[in-house]
Amino acid sequence: MWNDQSAVGGGFFNSPGQFGAATTPNQAQKTSRRVSRTAPIVIRQALHCGDDGVKIWGTEIQIVSILARVRNIRMQSSKITYTIQDITGRMRAVLWIDQEAMEEDDKSTPKVQVNDYVQIYGNVKANKGKKVLMAFKIMPVTDVNTITFHYLQCINNKVKMEADSKKEKVVNNNPTFTSGLPANSMVGMNENTSSVNGLNPRQMMVFNLIRSSTLEQGISKQDMFATLKDRMAQIEFENILEWMCGEGHIYSTIDEEHFRATDAF
Repeated sequence: MWNDQSAVGGGFFNSPGQFGAATTPNQAQKTSRRVSRTAPIVIRQALHCGDDGVKIWGTEIQIVSILARVRNIRMQSSKITYTIQDITGRMRAVLWIDQEAMEEDDKSTPKVQVNDYVQIYGNVKANKGKKVLMAFKIMPVTDVNTITFHYLQCINNKVKMEADSKKEKVVNNNPTFTSGLPANSMVGMNENTSSVNGLNPRQMMVFNLIRSSTLEQGISKQDMFATLKDRMAQIEFENILEWMCGEGHIYSTIDEEHFRATDAF
């Protein structure tokens, strides 16, 4: 369904300047930087990233997800090198082999053949001036819809990160904008605030309350409404939660009563 002949210099994301580049988990932390643990990208983004890794609108990506077609496989004693290609470019992906695991279980190596579509998670590294994907996990793609979904995810993720970047600039240029509020929270703001990222001010109050939670399981519905009960009725609160779940802004975690924002990190 995708024309692989357009892979080199193709028409998908033709402006490499729109993408920067992922950072590795071991890289030194910088204050006030924005980091996303995992993000879908296309090969062109990996090829044009900087030495400090993949960035999208200033957000550093620790682990990238690439969906591509395998064009060549080179087996060695300690690693497998794949040549992978999508509609934007071609690069190498290296998977290091655990010898002990191989001896005990032959399932430790991916069952992948040339021309198969695969989804790969890993870090983008520079090797002799060329970008290489150091793979953590390689999974064969069995559903053709996964290919289309991946490209849609790449576009949607870029748009969301662009909106977040612009929102952050507004906040940084107005230091009193969120003074006295929890980190990443806009609870208590004037409800005449303009819409951000497709959410109206009422929805933003709920969204930023969820986004500000640092707990692994997220924030509970009970705690959220305890904070918002003086600002909105419970039925409105429930409707906002349901709508944001349906739109993919938030998701439930340990049960249907706890939520996290999809872009939380």
